[in-house]
Parts: sequence; C-alpha cells; structure tokens
Amino acid sequence: MDTAGLVIDGLGLIGTFTACVSCFEYIQFSRQFGEDFEQCLLKLDIARLRISRWGAALGLELEPHLRQHIPASDQDLAKSLLEQILEIFEDAERISERYEKHAHVKNPESNDTLIYTADSNANPKYRRLHLTMRELAVSRQTRTGIRKKAAWALYEKKRFDRMIEDVTDLTTQLVDLFPAAQDSQKSLCKTEVSAITETQDLALLDDIASKDDAMLSAEIKLEIVNRGHHFTDWEAHGRSNFWAGDENGFGVESRGHNFARFTVSDNADVHLGNVNHGPRPNATNLETRLPLEGQLQDNAVAPKSKHVFSGFFSRRHRW
Repeated sequence: MDTAGLVIDGLGLIGTFTACVSCFEYIQFSRQFGEDFEQCLLKLDIARLRISRWGAALGLELEPHLRQHIPASDQDLAKSLLEQILEIFEDAERISERYEKHAHVKNPESNDTLIYTADSNANPKYRRLHLTMRELAVSRQTRTGIRKKAAWALYEKKRFDRMIEDVTDLTTQLVDLFPAAQDSQKSLCKTEVSAITETQDLALLDDIASKDDAMLSAEIKLEIVNRGHHFTDWEAHGRSNFWAGDENGFGVESRGHNFARFTVSDNADVHLGNVNHGPRPNATNLETRLPLEGQLQDNAVAPKSKHVFSGFFSRRHRW
C-alpha cells in the first residue's frame, strides 16, 4: 500500500494539513453503497469542506506573514489532531485493500469492486452539489500533497459511517481549539452557501450537513429564509386551485420567491406571490391579471393552451 508518506516525522502543521485535505481527492465508493452512494458522497464533501474552511480561517495556505499567529503548544495539538485524521484514512484504505484482495480471490468475476462515480452514477442535483463543494475546497488549496497517490475505494457503509464520525469529531476539536477563528469560518460559510445557486440544493445539503457541520447548517437555514421559497417542477390543471407564497402581517417585510419550470392548464386557478396585510390589505391582486415578469411561452403541442414560465415573482398572478 502506498500511503504517500502522509504521516512523516518532522512534517509541520501546514504540511500535515495539506496532506489531510489532499486525502479526500483519492477516496471512491464501490457499487455496494447502492442508493446510499449520493448521500455518502456529500457527507465526504462536507467533511473536506469543513477542514479546508478551518485551515483557510487560520491562513494556513497563505504566505507566512499573512497567517494568524499560532502558539507552539496549539500548533502541536492541531498537528496531532490532523495526524489522527490521516491515520483514520490510512486504516480505512488498508481495510479496503484487504477486502478487494479477498473479493478477487473468492470470485474473480465478482462485481463487488466496481466503482461508482459522481459523473456517471449520481443524480444531477447531487452531482451539482458535489462539483460545487469540491471546487470550493480545491480553490482554497495553494499547495499539493507530498506526492500523488492512487485512488482507493470504500466498500462497506458501516465502516464509512464510522470513518466520517471520527473525522467529524476530530475536526470539531480543531475548530474548538481556535475560537478566535470561528468568526472567519462563519464568513467563509457565507461564501460557500452563496456559491450554491439552487435553493432546493441548499435544502438537500442542510438535510445532510445538519448533523456533521452545525456552522454550515446554520448559515444554510439563514440563506433559505432570505431567499424565500422555491417552487419548481409542478403542474396545475383541471379545476385545481393553488396558491404559493407568504401571508404577511402588517409591517412584515415581503420576500420574493422563485417559481420555475411549472405548467398551468385548463381551468386551473393559480396564485403566485404574497398577500400583504395592513391598513389597506393587498386584496385587489387576488383577481387581477398582472404583467408577468419574465418570458412566457405558449406550448402549441399540447391539446389545450398551456403556459410554461420560469422566473422570480414578488406579486400574485392568476391564469
């Protein structure tokens, strides 16, 4: 097994950090993960992004004169925690190699060692999130690992869960070791969240991150509130009656919402946007056909006239 010299006597804090972050790039998933593959992929991305955020907040990738001053005792403790993360990866790789060797001996024709990839096997929304999070982590790296190493695969979800749990715990200890850097990490979280343009992707990421990355989860929740609701890929037809939006009390700031890729047909009665109450309730919009903000197209192929619209609304609309 080539561990690429990840734990080397004399390797400093910055070198250990760089080696640690680089490890994530070589981890793959076997097809035995099945329907758990996508969520596990994002769990790994979250762990990588969190460690890279910690290092960026301390300026570990910057030139020496731009880095935060770290006392020698804290450097030693941080390095020890990072080395434990590296050892976790080494142990997982060693177990996976033994599993792969045994699988080939047991059945040379077995598909147990086939690999899933994000490009070929992940749902588009998971793949989109994976690529965004990977780009964020890679963009923070100005150094590479000691030397390139071969990719290796995980074969058992229970071992993956334990690995992520241990890495998450050690990363939490790193974060807690430098409380003064946590404001910088929160700022970096804002950058991460703003890079995810699809609100539905944020909600998906929050479901996965809430347990392992509380700082990221908190920022996602704030961003979702600020963005408003996201209604996408839906239909209204027949005599359906549908309203999507907020009902705001007097003095409450009205948020815009995103309505995309929907179809309204037949006699459907659809209202999109907010109802704002106050001294003069905004009731006239309930029955008013307002100008559409965006591109509206007739679907000539359908047996009845349908309208397909994608855009942002801050008012109510009726068809």
